Amino acid sequence: RELWVSQDLSKERKRLNRKPLFIERTRGSEILFGIAPCSLALSQSRRGLFRLFLKQSSGSRRLVMSELVLQATARGVPVHHVTRRELDTLCRGRVHQGVCLEATPLSFKSLEEAEKPDLSVEESQNKQLIWLALEQIQDPMNLGAVLRSAYFLGVDRVVTSQRNSCPLTPTVSKASSGAIEVFDVYSTDDLRSFLKARAAEGWEVVGTVSSPEDVENVPVISCLEFRWNKPVIIVIGSEGDGLSLETQLLCHRMLAIPPGRALHPGIESLNVSVATGILLHSICSQKLKHGD
Repeated sequence: RELWVSQDLSKERKRLNRKPLFIERTRGSEILFGIAPCSLALSQSRRGLFRLFLKQSSGSRRLVMSELVLQATARGVPVHHVTRRELDTLCRGRVHQGVCLEATPLSFKSLEEAEKPDLSVEESQNKQLIWLALEQIQDPMNLGAVLRSAYFLGVDRVVTSQRNSCPLTPTVSKASSGAIEVFDVYSTDDLRSFLKARAAEGWEVVGTVSSPEDVENVPVISCLEFRWNKPVIIVIGSEGDGLSLETQLLCHRMLAIPPGRALHPGIESLNVSVATGILLHSICSQKLKHGD
């Protein structure tokens, strides 16, 4: 019996010490991770797809993995069953839920590729347009969460500044729960000119601020008081500094989220993705009411 236990422990030790299989990546590829990003990437035609990597699963997740295999087979994507350690290595220890997908990266779309909305038609149909502009959002988790909220709440288009902004990485896809796999994100190298052009076409440009006292020469109102009846662009600033002064001065109004209590110094503001979700819900809910 002691010999059997000793042999069993020896096998387990060898298994744990076994080096994971080295998987050579296809040149120009990246590794998506997580069930939602991989499933949505497989179902769309936005990326080039190379290989799907799965960990053997049981229970309810086994059905999910079977569906992923069917999706991959339908797209002609080879499926490889690997260990958890090999998946950990592939996605550098991130939370992969037992699945990774090797694919080409997603890029921002240029505004030249975007169809310009016919405002007369939109207005005649009593529809409201809401766009979201992002100035220098650098954290991939924040960007992903912002894009997930924008997609869920019905934002028509998202435009981000090229300079000092996070690209559409696998981490962004995971944080967006795969929203970027189905939702176009545009980019511009001159956000201020973009805002000026939209304002000249009759759009309302609305900025956001955490502390109203930080804003000069632009009216600040609570997001609860904001009403709109024409196309609007909501502009969100960077995690640390908020909107630049130059961008603030292009805004017709600034919105603030009123706190629910007196706040201690140092925690007077919200995470940018949380604040964006609150603002968009407040504004997009009006769009839904008008649609009714």
